[in-house]
Formats: sequence, C-alpha cells, structure tokens
Amino acid sequence: MNKKIAFGLKFSIFNLFLVALLGVIMRYKIAFSFPFLSQKHIQESHYHFAFYGWIASCIYIFIAEYLHKTKPKLNLKKYQNLILVNFLASYGILFSFLVGGHSWYSSAFSFVAILVGFGFLFVFIKDSKSIKSASKPWFLGGLFFGVFSSLGVFALIYMMMTKHILQDIYLGTSYFFLHFQYNGFFLFGCIGLLIYSLKEIGVELKPKENRQIFWLLFIGCFVGFGLSILWAKLPLWFFVPLVIATFMQTFGAVKLFQFIRINWSKITISWTPLQRWVLIYVGFAFGVKTLLQLASNIPEVSQFAFGFRNIVIAYLHLILLMCISTFLVNQIVTHPYFKTSKLALNGLKLFMIGIFLNELILGLMGVFSIKYIAIPHAHEALVYVSGLILLAVALIYIRLIPKKV
Repeated sequence: MNKKIAFGLKFSIFNLFLVALLGVIMRYKIAFSFPFLSQKHIQESHYHFAFYGWIASCIYIFIAEYLHKTKPKLNLKKYQNLILVNFLASYGILFSFLVGGHSWYSSAFSFVAILVGFGFLFVFIKDSKSIKSASKPWFLGGLFFGVFSSLGVFALIYMMMTKHILQDIYLGTSYFFLHFQYNGFFLFGCIGLLIYSLKEIGVELKPKENRQIFWLLFIGCFVGFGLSILWAKLPLWFFVPLVIATFMQTFGAVKLFQFIRINWSKITISWTPLQRWVLIYVGFAFGVKTLLQLASNIPEVSQFAFGFRNIVIAYLHLILLMCISTFLVNQIVTHPYFKTSKLALNGLKLFMIGIFLNELILGLMGVFSIKYIAIPHAHEALVYVSGLILLAVALIYIRLIPKKV
C-alpha cells in the first residue's frame, strides 16, 4: 500500500507540473505571441485540471492513507479504483478543454470526475463510522462541499446543452462551483490533513474545540457564498446573515491560529525549520484570505475586488497556490515514504518564492490599475515568475524518490 500511495503522490506532482506548464503558456501568450491554441481553452483546461488532476487527487490519496493508518484491516481497493478513475477523467478534462473548450466531451469527463466525488463521499461515510478522530469531520465536510459544488457544474452543463445562457446566472453558477471547491473541499481537506499531521507528533485538538472551529468555518463557508455574488442585485436582508457568517469564519480561523500558537513549542521539536516556515507561509495566506473576506462586506471593497481582473486572479492564486498547493507540496516532499532530498527541498523553496512573486506582481497590477497606471513589463515578469514555478515543480518531481520497502 505504501508504494501505491507514494506513486500516486508523485504522479500528482507531475500533474502539478502540467498545471504550471499551462500557466507559463497562458502568461507567454499575453506577454508575447503564441498562435497555437485558444487562450480561453488553455485557461479552462488549466484550472479544471488543477482542481481535479492536482488538488482533488492529492486530497483523495491522503484520505485513503488516513484510512489505511486508522483502520489497517480496511480493504482500500475501492478507493484505489476511484482515484484511478479520477486521474483518467482529469486527463480527459485536460485535453478536451484544451482542444475544444466547453463541449459535450469535456462535460462528460467533468461528469465522471464529479461522480468520483460522490463515490468517495459515500464510501468514506460508510468506512469511517467507527473512527473517532479530530480529522474525520474535516474530511467529511470537505468531501461534502466537493459534491455540493457540483450543482454549479450541472447548471453550467445544462445551460451549455440548451444554449440558453443568462450572463448573471452563468457567473453565479461559476462562482458557486469555485467557492465551494476552494473554500470548502480544498481548505477543509487540508485542515483535516494538518490536524492529523499534528496528532502524529503529539499535538492534539480537543474534541470540543475541534467541533467549535469546524462548525464556525462550515457555516461560514456555506453562507459565505454570498460574498461571491455581491455584484448581483441582492435584497438588503441578505447581508445580515452574510456579515454574521464572515465573522464566524474569522472567529474560527482565530481559534485555529491560537491552537497552533499554543502548541508551537511542541511543533518546533518535531518539525524541521522548513516545515515550520511553510506552516507560517500557508498560515499567512489563510489569514489574509480570511481578512479579505471580512473586508468584502464593505460595498466599496467588494466593488473594487470584482472590478479588477488582476485582483480576482491574485485572490484565487492566494488560496489555490500560496495556501493549498504549497501546503500539499510540503506534505508530499516531507512525506516519510520519500527519501529526503536537498534538491527537492530547494525546489519547494523556489516554489514558495515564485508564488510570492506572482502574488506581489498581480497585487501591484491590481492596485495601480485603480488609477489606470500600467506597470512596465509586468506581463513579461509574470512569464519569468511562472517559469520559476515550473522549474521548481520539475526539481521536486525529479528528486522525489520513494524509499525502498
């Protein structure tokens, strides 16, 4: 089983390499010229494959490993089959969107990937009934949000098939899918993995405190979808529960940070300086994301955020790259199934530097765009930064060597 988990995790890193490669091509087309392939098709292939081929596959594999550790006698064949189908569907998504954008065959592959999420949630609920673990509700919550987000995809598929597309509804369903993927499935899955990783070094979250943090973030995420559609003409009463939800999320995040701070001395003993630095780096991104959500209750801030494309892209990358992807890459690079490699660790450092520079440039572009000021050679700089991230992932993949059992 260890070999299969190691293979799956390394294959996920290869998928991240493909995600980064598509990112470089997109940036290159904007800054210079690349006549092949449609920019829109590359973008759709890029983010769909990042969701299913990279992040979702990692979370599925880590949940399977969690079950293997907590219930050693459990037959994981069904999880292996689901993960394999997810990989196959992801590559179908990658090439179908790249060639033809939204089409019946890209929708078919997306539907298969969604079915994997349904299947994973069903078998996990069944197999985890006897497990009492602080991570369990987070994995359940994450898988639930992954399934729930698919309602947005079904709506998009229906509009594509009927060719009856209303712009506001199209945007709303797109944001519905995105919100419950990265604020729900991805974040809850990573928090569950973090809690389990801390438990393995003797840092345990008390059941009562765990329940409080979970429900604060769960309800906050559920209601917080409204933050993604503040551009729509919503009734005034809608803002009251929305404001309450954002404060709940903020309070839940603060309690999670307090738990880490209180146990920092124990973490320092067991984790390497790089692992601790990654935790600070990811925690910073999560904290900024939480504060931005809180601030978006102010209408002027919300209009600013949705009014500038670079701000939206910077926010999405803040969550998907600086927070989630960095956390998952670190979990893989430092995983006990792999040999410790200086080159792979340096690749992780380069990965973090590249992501930070990406956020910095996008953020500055967004801020200066308020006054309609263009930063000289910003698009060219983003190409080089994307190349740095691609190089970092390549180094990690090449030097990620499984241990011999």
